[in-house]
Amino acid sequence: MSWSFTIAKIAGTKVRIHLTFILLLAWVGTSFWVNGSPAEALLGVAYIVTIFLCVLAHEFGHAAAALRYGITTPSITLFPLGGLARLSRIPKEPEQELFIAAVGPLVNLVIATVLLLFRSQSSGWALPAPGEMPGNVLDLLIWINLILALFNLIPAFPMDGGRILRAILGYFMTRESATTIAAAIGQSLAVAGCLIAILTGQPILFLISLFVFFAAKSEATMVQTEHLLVGTTASDAAVTEFHSLHLTESIEEVVKCLLDTSQVDFPVVNDKGQCVAIVTQAQLFRTLRERGNHALVSDMIDVIPFQIEADAPLLEAWEKLRNSRLTAAAVVDKEGRLTGWLTMANITEYILAQTALHEFATHHGSTS
Repeated sequence: MSWSFTIAKIAGTKVRIHLTFILLLAWVGTSFWVNGSPAEALLGVAYIVTIFLCVLAHEFGHAAAALRYGITTPSITLFPLGGLARLSRIPKEPEQELFIAAVGPLVNLVIATVLLLFRSQSSGWALPAPGEMPGNVLDLLIWINLILALFNLIPAFPMDGGRILRAILGYFMTRESATTIAAAIGQSLAVAGCLIAILTGQPILFLISLFVFFAAKSEATMVQTEHLLVGTTASDAAVTEFHSLHLTESIEEVVKCLLDTSQVDFPVVNDKGQCVAIVTQAQLFRTLRERGNHALVSDMIDVIPFQIEADAPLLEAWEKLRNSRLTAAAVVDKEGRLTGWLTMANITEYILAQTALHEFATHHGSTS
């Protein structure tokens, strides 16, 4: 079950809403209705929607900036704690990350400035205090955008400010070292945020701080993993001893392979030894339920794995598998013949082995 659903598609980017965001709107509307009136409930929901429209503009700022470097944004998802733009790839050059990260808050600052200039024509420059929650929609929009811009510029990686910090550090050190420092600062600020939230009774701040803490750790781990994979090829982690299927094999033979081996996904090859499809464990069980044990492999085909040459970078294969819903990739030779079978489990095992060797080398070097 997917917890997010698409509500629009703008310039090739799907705008998705997480189920918890709908629950937030329902909770706000119900609270205002119970403690006030239906009109107040409607205004409360409209207030939340207004905030998230500004968040959406912020995320599309990132998307537009990324497009400058040929990076697309397949989707933007709105959560109760903010928005998330999923880029097709993470920019690794400091100047690219700096520009993409900075444009999001800049969009909110531009919106606030334009609205403030418009407001000054009739009401002057002085804004009411943010704690007063102005009833004026224009004042509300100005404050929302100012707060979004300033909050996102806090150097708490992986927030925009933290990414800007990593990009700046990236001019003077490796990406791995820059990420380690930015993540450490982000986690320190997150711990401070949690303590402040507990002392002042602010559950939203606590949840945001908690998210930042674990997100920083997760991204730092991912960058370390990328570093370990540099210089390796797909063939380094691919399995060379595996069972492949032919289109004319029966489902009974596939079940036997499933039980006799540790494989859960099987490549399907043609007479030339080229991988033409993949049979997954889920497909096998579904076919057994629907057609019994008389079906052929050709009856189960609906997934085509991507192919990667044996000497292609393992990092490229890893990123493709992470960004797709596929469970495996076909490693092929120059003629397109299947020579290896690469799964996320294989890559994980390779990463764990390389991590252990790296730790041994570090320990051995420090004690010798």
